[in-house]
Amino acid sequence: MKLSEMFKEPINRKDLLPVIKQAVFMSIIGGLLIGTIHLLVVQIFHISLIWMFLFILGITMARRIRDAYTNYHIAYAIIAIVSLFVTYYLTQCVYAYGLVFMTNGLVGEYINFIFNPLLHFNFINILSSSFLTVGNLIDVFFFIVINIYVVRYLK
Repeated sequence: MKLSEMFKEPINRKDLLPVIKQAVFMSIIGGLLIGTIHLLVVQIFHISLIWMFLFILGITMARRIRDAYTNYHIAYAIIAIVSLFVTYYLTQCVYAYGLVFMTNGLVGEYINFIFNPLLHFNFINILSSSFLTVGNLIDVFFFIVINIYVVRYLK
């Protein structure tokens, strides 16, 4: 079935609301939880395991969304991808807020830095000068793999 045909299928209204509820719940709770755990692990062990945490959350989110509907629709995959973006954004905001708070900085001065989505999603900016660095390519790879896995699991 072609992608355009998948969008033309009707969405079951009874399935849509539980899918949105699960996606919002998992993105908010998961983003806050992963952000705090990431801050703790980085500060204590000096190693970043954020992609492992996001992969585990992606599996859990896909499982909960899959259990929330009876008939698959492509819109559910789009909802899951958007919720992964929101999760990553919340994770980075919590991590940045925690770093500023732990260094005794005034949070009000850094509020534009903490909640600026352009800074948190700079790793997927193709026009960035740091796009072709090894660390950034690894970040892009894991972000794409997590999104693909979630979409494949939802089918």
